Amino acid sequence: MPELVEAVVNNATAAAGRYVPEEWKAGEAHSLARAAYGALKAAGSPDLQIIWVRALIANAVVPEDLALVARLADGEEAVEGLAIDQDMRWSIAAKHVAYGMPGAAERVTAEAQRDPSDRGVRAKLRCETSSPAAEAKASAWERFNGEGYGSLYLTGAAMSGFNWAEQREVLEPYVEAYFGALPNVFRTKDKEFASDYFRALFPGYRVERELLSQSEAVLAGYGDELPVLARMVREANDDLLRAIRCREFAAG
Repeated sequence: MPELVEAVVNNATAAAGRYVPEEWKAGEAHSLARAAYGALKAAGSPDLQIIWVRALIANAVVPEDLALVARLADGEEAVEGLAIDQDMRWSIAAKHVAYGMPGAAERVTAEAQRDPSDRGVRAKLRCETSSPAAEAKASAWERFNGEGYGSLYLTGAAMSGFNWAEQREVLEPYVEAYFGALPNVFRTKDKEFASDYFRALFPGYRVERELLSQSEAVLAGYGDELPVLARMVREANDDLLRAIRCREFAAG
């Protein structure tokens, strides 16, 4: 039973993020978050509680829901039997940074003190690159394309926080820069780094035909020379086109 609930909830969350037209996304996410919170309070087992609280965190995009998950993490709001684990706490912290919530920096500092492990170091880096500040994005981009963060794991963690759909304007300069950098990354870097670079930094949050055209141009220009890049571009384009068509259909 929990496995079925988890599959349905994850599909609903993915659909809200990818297939719902941009102007409806916040409202749909809020509806899912409220439904998840109601189900969380009514859950009859720890397994179901974990599924529903993760869904709540995943769909928290409006200030009301972001504040709610913070209160749960801080113990200001309680659900009997629920324990917010460290991975959840880091997810909440990253979202607070990305959405510019009050006290976000202090939350990251507190979590870093709570979790000084390797996981905590990586999560803190993700939070840092999740910042919507232009200077934070510029600094991160320079390091992704330069000396990195000291290891593949740390650099990958930092990359994972770079793209947020809600930060479209500040990320605008990096769309063209990304496609321009791809060929050289796949020529000069090892497979693991190139794969992380492609997947983490692909601007798939821009569900639009213009982005698809830019991606198809990379495939046309470098597909024969760089077969690994070509395979990854095809997969990304398939996903992007599916999302575009779903949004166009939904918008009527």
